Amino acid sequence: MIGDDKVKDMFWGPMYFNMQLKLAGERLKLEENEKALYKNIVEALKTAKIGNCYDEAKLAEIIGKVNGQKNIYSGKMFCNNDKMAFHEVAIITDNEVLPNNKYELRGRNTVVLDPWLNTTEFAEQYLVNLKSGFKKLFPELKRKRKMNLKFEPDFTRPLTGGVIRALKSNYPELIIKDYKKIKL
Repeated sequence: MIGDDKVKDMFWGPMYFNMQLKLAGERLKLEENEKALYKNIVEALKTAKIGNCYDEAKLAEIIGKVNGQKNIYSGKMFCNNDKMAFHEVAIITDNEVLPNNKYELRGRNTVVLDPWLNTTEFAEQYLVNLKSGFKKLFPELKRKRKMNLKFEPDFTRPLTGGVIRALKSNYPELIIKDYKKIKL
């Protein structure tokens, strides 16, 4: 074990570490096969309850698309003009988002879904809460006096119609009965 810190041992002990290594190895093999990759993400979160912000944001996008939600995307979040992303979320926006662009998250035309932080809010309120409540989790936020958030969608492995149909048939629990699409 790592040390006397029981919480640290619980999260970073050999069993947890071995599971993370196994999942990382499987993910590397799955990069070329999008159906298998998304199945792996769903299974890791469902069975092992292991996932990081990328996995949970991607699952939010999967659930939204499986249920017919338009303009839902997962991707990286940046502070101001930083080159390095500090977190991943899913968004629902009133506009179609295009690849290779960064979008400023602000106002009430974007809803931020952040399963890792267990919050769903309009972008303007999400930014306020990040600044006040989550500075300890994200050191990048401590250094910024004036802050805006930019979002870069993940189009590296798009959720195609075939993948969505396969996820619906293999994971019916992703289908939300009486799902009401969010319209902004």
